[in-house]
Amino acid sequence: MEGTVFREQMVNFLQAAVVFLLVTNVLSIAATTYAVRLLNGFSGPKRAQGTIERKLNAILQNAS
Repeated sequence: MEGTVFREQMVNFLQAAVVFLLVTNVLSIAATTYAVRLLNGFSGPKRAQGTIERKLNAILQNAS
């Protein structure tokens, strides 16, 4: 009986830890994206973009 309770508690703890890590990763990605967009606004005059950079920017704009 005690072994089953301990096992359930351990599984619940590990699930909570995984959820916590996923949430902190999402927040980190959001903060990084915000900082990059903020810094790109202060980069001065725009230069010509390459093909890959244009495609990545299009993907990012569609995602947000």
